[in-house]
Amino acid sequence: MKFIADRTLGKLVKQLRMLGYDTLYFQGDDFHRLLHLAREEERIILTRSRKLAARRPRDRILTIMEDLPSRQLEEMIQKASLQLDENLLFSRCLLCNDPLKEISRPEVEGKVPDFIFSQQKDFYGCPTCKRIYWPGTHLRTMVQKVEGLKKIGQ
Repeated sequence: MKFIADRTLGKLVKQLRMLGYDTLYFQGDDFHRLLHLAREEERIILTRSRKLAARRPRDRILTIMEDLPSRQLEEMIQKASLQLDENLLFSRCLLCNDPLKEISRPEVEGKVPDFIFSQQKDFYGCPTCKRIYWPGTHLRTMVQKVEGLKKIGQ
């Protein structure tokens, strides 16, 4: 399942990428371009605009009603029947959406803080933006969030 979200759902985009879903973030105003991209790449459109879904019944559009980003993801799990695949979790760059690649420790030396380098052994990088990720304390928080989301999807 692939998504394209309009500019009203930026935080939801990051959460979907955290779960491993290929999610584009469309920040423009041109809804025709948004529709074209969605059709071209076979993506489900995510929007908060009730008007867009009403005008475009043949397109796959999911209207998000919740205001809070944490509740938006819960709504997605319920409406879109999202599956939380353990193998996909944390596999995409939160900024670029590209799949992350494993990076060896020597490759990251000098590119991450010394403390992080001395404490961590596993590193992952985005081939596009060059951002480096590691399983730090934030990972525990995200894993707890995913565990809570699994209960919603059952």
